Amino acid sequence: MTLRRRATTAVLALALAAGMAAAATDVFQQYGLEREAWGDAFVSSLTQGALYAPGVSAKLKSVPPAQRAAVVNALGAAAKAFFGSAAFRERYAKEYADSLPDDLRLPRTAAQIEAANRAELRKGLGEMEQVVRDLQGDARKQAEAALAQVRAEIDQQVAALGPAAAAQAAEEKARYEAARQRPPDPDALSSDPRVSLRKALSSFLRLTEGVDFAAETRMASRTRRFVRADYEAKPRPWKLCYRAGPEACNAARAFASGWLAELK
Repeated sequence: MTLRRRATTAVLALALAAGMAAAATDVFQQYGLEREAWGDAFVSSLTQGALYAPGVSAKLKSVPPAQRAAVVNALGAAAKAFFGSAAFRERYAKEYADSLPDDLRLPRTAAQIEAANRAELRKGLGEMEQVVRDLQGDARKQAEAALAQVRAEIDQQVAALGPAAAAQAAEEKARYEAARQRPPDPDALSSDPRVSLRKALSSFLRLTEGVDFAAETRMASRTRRFVRADYEAKPRPWKLCYRAGPEACNAARAFASGWLAELK
């Protein structure tokens, strides 16, 4: 296995261990990493329960084996910093809200529903008014007459929003309360990012246990595969750690174990 290949997968192994989100500024600058892409990978790895590894730079691919553990730990520390930031909490909260079924989303109040409907009506009226302003001559006069009728109809609709909004709010609340009585979905995303992080770290440690770095591989159909069938059937994290080599993989597992202990 080439040094270039092992260095590339070293970062992927670390992504499994700590999510590999936003690293410190000096690490990004030193290795030419895309901050936004690594942040996206970190959030996705926690919220979607699978590895999302960002692209790696040529500088990161060239890290020699003796320095890979240090890089793993530096990026892991940066992942911790990102996890504790307001930016991460905001993004995670949005992902959690988007993951909820409609009937488990917090019900809106009548005032919120009325305001949203009123804004939608006013938006449509404003778009029609802009169209009329762009017209000329008789076409504009005719459109203005039609617009006056539309305004009157919208005023009537706005006046009737209150009772309709109250009824809709009551329906949303009833659906929400009924949905809360269902047994919880064990696979659903937790509202607590610490729960998701513990799950991700535990999964990494379980899936990368006992990596045989002396395992033999061979080329088959232009793809390098393990000679042993049971190794070829191993999960992707195990294979990534194998390709990363013991320096990066052992450091990633140690970092994951330490972070997991802090979360308990």
